[in-house]
Amino acid sequence: MLIAIHDGEDAARYREQVLQVWTAAFGPVPDEADWASDVFDRHRQRDDYRLATALDDSPGGRLLGFAWGYTGRRGQFWTDLVADTLGDAAEPWVGGHFEFVELAVTPQGRGRGLGRALHDATLQELPHDRALLGTSSDPDDPAVRLYRSAGWRRLGLLAAETQVMGLRLGARSPGRVTRIG
Repeated sequence: MLIAIHDGEDAARYREQVLQVWTAAFGPVPDEADWASDVFDRHRQRDDYRLATALDDSPGGRLLGFAWGYTGRRGQFWTDLVADTLGDAAEPWVGGHFEFVELAVTPQGRGRGLGRALHDATLQELPHDRALLGTSSDPDDPAVRLYRSAGWRRLGLLAAETQVMGLRLGARSPGRVTRIG
């Protein structure tokens, strides 16, 4: 298994594979063209965007999982939502943070440590001192368990079923490509 990091320009070549993994992990999107332009392409244009990919060892490397994030700033929808909803609790976290946006692994790729490897690779060598993400508020959700085990902590609720988590970033192990398994 090969984990690699791609910038926004390089990430474009993975758009279709990322959509396939997204669909396998989260279900179909209502409109693939809208998803491509309004989610994937818009995000990859943001500052410090990075896409982590997990490719299997087959010829050509089949994508089994991905994660992405970028610098979150005031004026972006989610960042402003967090600031408005959490108020003072968000103040030291919001703006100039790394926004950990997506993490998905296909059902076939689960149980191999891919989620953790993608998480860790995405957060390596960042210029940020803090990161934010939104996820389920269910403590038994596998994603929540992964984030907590990596040091994320709950900052507050956006809605009854959605929490904001924060992570202070320190020195992370160097490296841009990792082989696991």
